[in-house]
Amino acid sequence: MKILSLSGNYELSGAGKKCTAVIPGDFHSALLNAGIIPDPYYGENEVKVQWIGQTDWSIRRSFLFKKDTPGRTYLVLTDADTFFTVFINGKKAGSGNNMFRRWRFDVTKIISDGTNTLEIRFESAEKKAAAEGKKLPYPVPYSRYPISSPFRNLVRKAQCHGGWDWGPCLMVSGIYGDIQLESVADGYIDTVTVRYKNPKGSRNWTAAAAVKYYAFGTADKKFNFTISDENTAVASETKSFPVVPGINELSAALTVKNPELWRTSDELAELGLKENKIYRLTVESEDGDYSVTKEIAFRTIDADTKNGALCFRVNGRAVFAKGANWIPADALPSRQTDEKIRSLLTAAVQANMNMIRVWGGGQFERDSFYGLCDRMGLLVWHDCMFACAMYPADEEFLKNVEAELSYQIPRLQTHPSIALWCGNNENIGALNWFSEIKANHDLYLIDYDRLYHGVVEKAVRTYDPDRLWWPSSPCAGTGMDTFKDNWHSDDSGDMHFWSVWHEKKSFSEYLTIQPRFVSEFGYEAFPSVEEIKTYVPEDQMNLTSPVMEFHQRSVGGNSIILENFSRCFRFPEGFSNMIYLSQVQQALAIKTAVSYWRSLRPHCSGTLYWQLNDVWPDASWSSIEYSGKWKLLHYAMKDAFAPVSIVLYEKDGAYKAFVLNDTMKPVDATVKIHLPGFDGKPAGQPVTVHAAVGSDKVSKVWELKTNKLPCLPQDCFMYAELDALSKDGKKYEADDTCFPALYKQCALSQAKITIQTAQIKPDVCSVRLTSDAPAFFTALDSPGLPGTFSRNMFTLTPEKPVTLTFTAKEGEITAEQLRQALTVTTLRDSYK
Repeated sequence: MKILSLSGNYELSGAGKKCTAVIPGDFHSALLNAGIIPDPYYGENEVKVQWIGQTDWSIRRSFLFKKDTPGRTYLVLTDADTFFTVFINGKKAGSGNNMFRRWRFDVTKIISDGTNTLEIRFESAEKKAAAEGKKLPYPVPYSRYPISSPFRNLVRKAQCHGGWDWGPCLMVSGIYGDIQLESVADGYIDTVTVRYKNPKGSRNWTAAAAVKYYAFGTADKKFNFTISDENTAVASETKSFPVVPGINELSAALTVKNPELWRTSDELAELGLKENKIYRLTVESEDGDYSVTKEIAFRTIDADTKNGALCFRVNGRAVFAKGANWIPADALPSRQTDEKIRSLLTAAVQANMNMIRVWGGGQFERDSFYGLCDRMGLLVWHDCMFACAMYPADEEFLKNVEAELSYQIPRLQTHPSIALWCGNNENIGALNWFSEIKANHDLYLIDYDRLYHGVVEKAVRTYDPDRLWWPSSPCAGTGMDTFKDNWHSDDSGDMHFWSVWHEKKSFSEYLTIQPRFVSEFGYEAFPSVEEIKTYVPEDQMNLTSPVMEFHQRSVGGNSIILENFSRCFRFPEGFSNMIYLSQVQQALAIKTAVSYWRSLRPHCSGTLYWQLNDVWPDASWSSIEYSGKWKLLHYAMKDAFAPVSIVLYEKDGAYKAFVLNDTMKPVDATVKIHLPGFDGKPAGQPVTVHAAVGSDKVSKVWELKTNKLPCLPQDCFMYAELDALSKDGKKYEADDTCFPALYKQCALSQAKITIQTAQIKPDVCSVRLTSDAPAFFTALDSPGLPGTFSRNMFTLTPEKPVTLTFTAKEGEITAEQLRQALTVTTLRDSYK
């Protein structure tokens, strides 16, 4: 096989504009780099660039090709977005209509020996969608947002390109994956999938490889199957197969002796391992004409779905899923770099997450995303790419989806990180959203069934039969309640719980449900002032200014944030304190939910908050800002998702403390519960409790009836310290704080905080903080000095100084540089 990459510079033209476009890449980025358009992320520029998505574009280049390989030559494209026609030397080579498919065009007869021209013409997906909308025999409704592209559900491209309640409407186009010529003599390998067997009581595993090989003619063809550990073969077999023209199904079973098992991120951390062992399966024709290598690993994964549960088990061990929802890494695909993806996934692992949900309004991610999840031990809940809408169910649309999944599922099937395939995001719920559906429910229910059970479920069960199929998120499961809407039902399956944000209920509402698994819930905050300055003019640094509201896509979102200030807190003074408090209350909201739901284990088996990342700079539910800077929420999740933790909350007329142990070993826990006043002096007697907490268990260690509180609720707070020791000698520390009264009702003391910094490594410094009074939601920042703290947003008491570290993102720092950059804000600092 000979491969010629056609990546590189192309001439982009459309709407009378011309510039260079780099492929892989998108056309918005090309126009921006050429200075033709303004930054779509700044101010209200998004509106000024809508014409790009409404324009037809073409890219063109020449290339040299030598016809020295017998057989056929194919042009192969992946992630070509969305409607395009390919011409080589002025002759049509093929066309495409789906961003999620791989396209393989036979160009043998039209390619020349020597110089060739390649032109790819892209039709506007927005115009194509509008044209399809006019053809509909009946409405196919979809959710709409402040700025959105109509009929986005009628075309197979990332749905969030058309605008969402956290992102811009940028109907990008381009080619984001490979574009290359493949010359082969006898045929090509289309897909490689693997199924595993591990006989009970044996340490040996069998990997059964299934190959689809497209042959040009009839022959006996030999293939080598090899599994290697780095560069060393651990199992191999050569087999001969009679092949006929077209698709042939080949197979081989390879036995690997005592392989290292794949583990989740939290198990890796507990065992002191940096990453998982990944093996390589190579299938190659013996004559060297074609080969494919897939990364694999050995593990079992299933889920307990009995009696309404949804509990994942890896290698037989129940896993409490701790994580967040993933959206594309950037609204501009050219900026979805491997480096950015690695940074985000690394931050997830650093926050003690073990699962990421690839959301259905986004995209099937590039190979590097899944490779990183495999190595890091991040389980992947994988939606198929449908979200918040009804979709067509005509034959043409269904065949297009079937072709999409016949490529994507086998492409991803070998990744050990993928835990399940989910049919869609919230489309069972959407059956109850729209007036058109309510007027003719059966019509839309039949369409839903044809698409998701007739095509999507069938594809999953055909191409990846060993993984769990989950009909929709949320849903009650795979049984008789498949069409049950789980928006407000907590008794089975997974749940999306949005009552606190969208219904404006208090944070205590999280404690009113007992879910089995929560795959979406969220609360918004503004990004840091440092990030706001990158998209907001200086004269609009006001929460109700036009640009600040423009970069808020959840309708009324800024008002919800401000309203909750007055509900829970004394109103903050000044712009920067409003930003700080928005992040505090976001972190407090999600921590309240996560901590309580973790304490319900094993009844509850997972929490995935909305959302990990941002596609542009804005006010949103993310825990990581667009720039990569951690919000206070991300630090709070690092604490809330810690493997051994302490939780304090009030429920059912009592204050309660729980020790949570998600490790493989039992721990001996010592819990000290203090009841100070806001001057730091005791308001009640401290309590010390000792408890043995089993592996993967939760233990309630303390309870106090609310009417037994020895002081007025507004005059004190509870502070719990946990010291735990596992049976293998590992030490764990944690703490938690609980206010018996609303924060605004309490007379907090103004704390004087002393900061000391010291050098540890060239890029790492320590920070030690002491205080003369209790300081709450103590938050550190380092404007102009990118990096992360080992801990942030904590309670600082006179009795217990806090020492943490700061790791610079780029280059070296000195302790003095850090000291000069550091800012510290507490809740009491935020108001007069």
